[in-house]
Amino acid sequence: MNQHWKLKDVILMAVLGTVFAAVYLAIFYAGLALQTALTPAGLAPFGFEIIYGVWFMAATIAAYIIRKPGAALTTEILASAVELLMGNSGGVILLFTGLIQGLGCELGFAVFKYKRYDLFSMTVSGIVASTFIFIFELFYLQYYLLAPILLISQILVRFISAFVFSGLISKISSDGLAKTGVLKNYPVGVKYSETEVLED
Repeated sequence: MNQHWKLKDVILMAVLGTVFAAVYLAIFYAGLALQTALTPAGLAPFGFEIIYGVWFMAATIAAYIIRKPGAALTTEILASAVELLMGNSGGVILLFTGLIQGLGCELGFAVFKYKRYDLFSMTVSGIVASTFIFIFELFYLQYYLLAPILLISQILVRFISAFVFSGLISKISSDGLAKTGVLKNYPVGVKYSETEVLED
């Protein structure tokens, strides 16, 4: 498999980065709303955890479609940069979290030597990213002050969210796009093109 990036790869990463920057910004406000809604039940700390997996979707989708080293990391950084330009109040730290999440997602595919692209590798990618960013938040957001049972519950919910969003939903949506033919010039699209030829 050719591991060198082509212009089409760069364009796709830019498109995904821009699209998911808007998604990430919307999810940020959705997380705030969830926190508020869950506060009366004492579950406010889980407001963002429930949807945290969304923040890894740009990376796992890019990697699954392009299937080349660096696609996950680059797309995630692009998404965080564009999100910042769109008005996220996080500041420069947003770029740093994008880097951490991107590295986590990238490692999730690297452990398979960039040879496995399926629901399992996408889920592993999301879980590794979840772990990386959680470790960062332990100190940056002072999560270490929380009760151990709460921390364990938070990371477990985040893992489930990673499976649902950056794994399951990302794969289903990517496969759906591939079946339409719009990704026929990418590895994931070639698979479905070959299936159609065999059926004919």
